[in-house]
Amino acid sequence: MGQTTKGVAFPDKPNARKNRKEGRGFFLALLIVSGVLILCMSVVYFKGKELTIFTFQRFVINKAFMSLLPEEYTLEEAESVRGQVFTFYDTAMKGDVSEQELLEVSTRIQSILADQKVEDEEVKSLLTLIEAGGRR
Repeated sequence: MGQTTKGVAFPDKPNARKNRKEGRGFFLALLIVSGVLILCMSVVYFKGKELTIFTFQRFVINKAFMSLLPEEYTLEEAESVRGQVFTFYDTAMKGDVSEQELLEVSTRIQSILADQKVEDEEVKSLLTLIEAGGRR
């Protein structure tokens, strides 16, 4: 007990400033994390198509698809296939290909790569799908 006035004891006042500072760091960290998440979601919402096309071109086509092409493909044939698929995705990036066609081709590529083996018939059917989509 602290002060007394005419026989009445008053308890000591706790330090009010110390209580206000508790949780301030957690709140700031939570605010920063929330801001980063909102920023990432905005980028995905507004640039999702471009992000998907970039990912397919740089990683799926260049790395996975080209490495799984049949061994009987020569270097020139493999480059021709890669060029046709890249041209399709470049055209899609410009907006000349509908989202439905883009989804069909991307889904076809995913289904081709699902078994970790690319057959000659699958490559030909993919190129036929790309050519048919370009003519519409």
